[in-house]
Amino acid sequence: MYRILFALVLLLPLSPIPSEAFVFRKIVYCSPIEGFIHWQGKPLDNLKVTRLLRSGGFENGEYQDHVQTDSEGRFQFQPVAERRFLRPDLLSANPRVSQVIEALYEGKPYTIWSYSKHDFNLGTESNDGVIRINCDLAKFEEFSFGRIVRCQHNGNQPL
Repeated sequence: MYRILFALVLLLPLSPIPSEAFVFRKIVYCSPIEGFIHWQGKPLDNLKVTRLLRSGGFENGEYQDHVQTDSEGRFQFQPVAERRFLRPDLLSANPRVSQVIEALYEGKPYTIWSYSKHDFNLGTESNDGVIRINCDLAKFEEFSFGRIVRCQHNGNQPL
């Protein structure tokens, strides 16, 4: 087993395709996100906004982080990426990263973004590489599992 791996590492520099495609490839789980959260045009400051990513590339299959909206109701998430020796889905034909963003307002979670990413490239979730969300929480729909807001966004597929 180790001999095969050693031979592969030695032969990769001879391949016509850059070796980064095989070894130490950059894996992007989520592109940058910028958002504006308001209630009928009034910015909502100090809201906790949570990003939850699910993929086989994370320990226990999940990654979660939080930010707060500023005084103008704006928030930002940086990309989630890493360099890996091998792709996390090496044995799978279809990579998949589930992305969900929720805002906590008056003790209740509002789902404002949901996307299923089927590649590990930067910027493929949106039309211009940065996911931009404009969200009026007053326009929520109530379901048995929670509140969903159909926000305006530049994403490649509807919420």
